[in-house]
Amino acid sequence: MIMLRKFIDRDEERAYLNREYLSESFSFSVIYGRRRVGKTELISNFLKDKPNIYFLADKRGTKPNLFRLRKKAAEFFNDFEPNLETFDEVFEYIKTKWNKRQKLVIVIDEFSYLAQMDDSIPSVFQLIVDEILKAGLFHLILCGSSVSMMEKSTLSHSSPLYGRRTGQMQVKPILFRHIRKFFPEQPLHEIVNIYGAAGGVPFYLLFFDPNKSYYENLQNVFFAKEAVMYAEGEFLLREELKEPATFMNILYAISKGAARPGEIASKS
Repeated sequence: MIMLRKFIDRDEERAYLNREYLSESFSFSVIYGRRRVGKTELISNFLKDKPNIYFLADKRGTKPNLFRLRKKAAEFFNDFEPNLETFDEVFEYIKTKWNKRQKLVIVIDEFSYLAQMDDSIPSVFQLIVDEILKAGLFHLILCGSSVSMMEKSTLSHSSPLYGRRTGQMQVKPILFRHIRKFFPEQPLHEIVNIYGAAGGVPFYLLFFDPNKSYYENLQNVFFAKEAVMYAEGEFLLREELKEPATFMNILYAISKGAARPGEIASKS
């Protein structure tokens, strides 16, 4: 399978990030959107010409992530890894070390993993914003794929981080008019077919081989049991929902021909 890698569209999103970066005071962006929509690629493109500490959180727990971030920060400053035991100590270390007259971008990608595993994380980052970063030349970006968790932990009125951000952005699938740039040689009807199957999700579009027919691509990308997309629906439901079984049963009923609410209920 050919997987083409392209960065297309996102002009408005890049312009927003650059405005935040070029502001003369501390900036704090919350970036969220469904998985595979291109958030990390957007951030990577934005970071190309800027000093940055990029950290991708994982699900191993608070302490392992803390120690990995500590190591990342020390590597950025070409320093020995300091003995720091809390996130606020790590950010205090970064603040102390950064003495240049331009902004340092600090990205915590998949912040939702941290917040999901530790309820205190939003409060910890409130302290980091208010008492450590706010007076310095920093652009903090918290990014996450679990839309519900990002809204709960960073955007909702109940979050300790509410009111701290200087901007937020939900990264959405790209528009139909930009799909042609992925497949410049394809006729319009083929692009309509591809869009019908993959929507505007860049990760999905990258799996379509322009040298094969639409139906060959469907077989290779969606219906082959070893293909990434074969289990994508179930994976997304498990990522976003605590109890996905009910929704899986509803989708199964629809796949078997149920169309009316009563039919769906009786078959699920």
